[in-house]
Amino acid sequence: MKSFWLSLCLGLVGASCLSAHHSLAAEYDEKKPVKLEGTLTKLDWRNPHAFIFMDVKNASGGVDKWQCELGSPNAMTRAGFTPDSVKEGEEILLDGLLAKRGTNICSTRVVKSKDGRTLLSQQESR
Repeated sequence: MKSFWLSLCLGLVGASCLSAHHSLAAEYDEKKPVKLEGTLTKLDWRNPHAFIFMDVKNASGGVDKWQCELGSPNAMTRAGFTPDSVKEGEEILLDGLLAKRGTNICSTRVVKSKDGRTLLSQQESR
C-alpha cells in the first residue's frame, strides 16, 4: 500500500512539473519578430528561465518596459552567456519573438552589445 501512495504522489508531482513547462509556440508568435534597443535594467538569473528586463524608448519619446524571456541558466552558461556578460545600465540590442498576448513581453533569440558583438544566440536551426 505504501508503494501505491508513493507512486501516486510521484506521478502527480511529475505531471505538475510537465504541465508547468510551456512550448515556445504556445506563448510566442514566430510571425512577429521584435528588435529592441535599450537599457538593461535587470537580469533575473533563475530557473526554469532567466529574464532580461529593459527600458526601450518608444516613438513618442517615452520609455516602454520590456520583459524578455531567456533559456535556462544552465543552457545559457554552456553557450557562454553568464550573469557577468551584461551589466545593469548597459545598452543592449535584442532580437526576439513577441508574446501572443501582445504585451511588452518577448522570447529572446539574440542579445548583442551596443557595438554589435553577439553575447547570446538562441537561434533554432531549421
